[in-house]
Amino acid sequence: MSHDADFKSSASIEAGTPDAARVPAAAAIGAGTEFEGAANATLTGVKKKLVTEWRLVDKLLIITGIFFINFITALDSSATSTIQPQVLSEFNAMTRAGLIGTVTYLLIAGIRPIFTKISDVFGHLQALALAMFLHTLGFVVCAAAKNFSAVFGGTIISVLGQAGYGTLVSIILADILPIHLRGIVAAFVSIPNVTNYYLGVEVGYGLIGRWHWVYGLLAILAIVCSLPAMFSLFRLDKRARLVLRQIEQASGEHVPEGGWRRRASVGRLLAVAMELDVPGLILICGGIIAILAPLGMQLNITYGWGSARVLAPLCIGVVALVFFVFYERRLAPFPVVPFHLFRIRTFTCAILAAIFFYYTSNVSLYYFNPFIQVTREVSARTAMLLQLGSTGYYVGLFFGGWAMQFSRRYRRWAWAGWALWLLAVGLMMRSRGRLGASNAEIAVVQTILGIGSGIVIGCVGIGIQAAVSPVDLPMAITLYGMVAYLGGVLGEGTSTTIWVNVLPAKLRGRMAGDVDVDMAINNITYFFELPKDQRLVVQDAYVATQRILTICGIVAMLVAAIAMLGLAPYELSPKPSGGDSGASGASGDDGSSDDASSAGKARVTAVERLKRMLR
Repeated sequence: MSHDADFKSSASIEAGTPDAARVPAAAAIGAGTEFEGAANATLTGVKKKLVTEWRLVDKLLIITGIFFINFITALDSSATSTIQPQVLSEFNAMTRAGLIGTVTYLLIAGIRPIFTKISDVFGHLQALALAMFLHTLGFVVCAAAKNFSAVFGGTIISVLGQAGYGTLVSIILADILPIHLRGIVAAFVSIPNVTNYYLGVEVGYGLIGRWHWVYGLLAILAIVCSLPAMFSLFRLDKRARLVLRQIEQASGEHVPEGGWRRRASVGRLLAVAMELDVPGLILICGGIIAILAPLGMQLNITYGWGSARVLAPLCIGVVALVFFVFYERRLAPFPVVPFHLFRIRTFTCAILAAIFFYYTSNVSLYYFNPFIQVTREVSARTAMLLQLGSTGYYVGLFFGGWAMQFSRRYRRWAWAGWALWLLAVGLMMRSRGRLGASNAEIAVVQTILGIGSGIVIGCVGIGIQAAVSPVDLPMAITLYGMVAYLGGVLGEGTSTTIWVNVLPAKLRGRMAGDVDVDMAINNITYFFELPKDQRLVVQDAYVATQRILTICGIVAMLVAAIAMLGLAPYELSPKPSGGDSGASGASGDDGSSDDASSAGKARVTAVERLKRMLR
């Protein structure tokens, strides 16, 4: 995503209104543009987005459609998790639950760039239709499953569609909304992630004896819930194709349907493969999955860091990503990742900060449930109820969205969220650093942590969107989403390494001779059967180990603060100052006020923009 003179200040790219945002990008499309990354601006899907005039009814339909898409994906996650033990038990495959979880985690992390690229090459409609098809097909396969292999295969197919939804939702919202409204609307459409957590549990328990019906119901809902967004995107796609044909005719360079459909079939496929950058997608997706796989499957715990089972995939992943960088910078005609993004200070600092945010979350929370069960001597249900971080996160998204909507600023609220998060992690030293903490105290700390994380992650994400061009926006959003998995797996790796080494060491020599230390750590039933004095020894070891993890989280939050110092103070609104290019009315990455103008003196029609583009 390098820039020409129109793209010198990253702040001048992201306009406060959809129409304004598209003027400079559209002017950069086509022959004659010299900025690095202009090739991606010639892709059909990108041009469709840039010429689309978003009307109010279109926006409302799409936002409603995204709300229902989140409804089905949230219901899917909680309902299928509820029935999974019953499903696997019927096929004598309970030990393979971890396999499903790990593979789905890796796929969601690794294949996001594919849907982003499909959206750039073909358009939002086509990418969303593919996601809907995969999501629904997976449910149908699971509903008809008669063995574990079918359930596993159907789950994988469904997860591919869910990953597509997760990738496209943020991109579509960024395309249709003024930047200062994106945070609050994103929070609004995320409401089902909270409500359907509980609804899905009830649906799963209610049909657990007829679990095939759960998948069948989800298949029907997957289609129904996608229809509002699909209908609106179909209308917009048709309108955009009409505009593009008018421009091609006006320019005298008319080539039917995007320029390659008259070629032979082999040439047509090669053209699509080049636009999709298939080699680049294989390298980045394969490299990310190879790096995350040994940590996600906890092979470092089973075999140790020095094992070939751990080192081999890590090395393969690193080599693949190194070659990916070389290929994308030197060989790819339509690169997946525009590396000039990393020369934008705000983008780079936001990515680094996000890695440490998610590291903090996972290193301090990964063993939350067993810690609460053991130290508080409560049930798994109570431990789950005390885990209020997720609910607090969505509340934080609302607070951050409201703040950005009315103040048109993001950085000050990102710092406020960071302060809340750091406060919560610090309070963990008290609430988890002793045995006498009450359930209420733990719940309050978890809620503060969730609210702080929701504010800072949402606001920093908007800062990234303000820093990049509309052409680069989809991949910038995708990369910001992917660091959640990178930071998360690093946090999990740190947490598990400390847990499995420090906790047993603190127990050996302190337990009675007839107590199995490994069983006391790994079997909650065995722990509850121990005498009171032995349980206190285990609880002390848990508290001491958790204190180390909390300190790791505090250090990571301080490192994240250093990265946040590089965020530029963008103003999330247009500043009209004449001229014809778009601007976000923000300070640039160098901290100086950018002097690029907002959307011109009047709304420039899509036809006029593309005429200018094709000169």
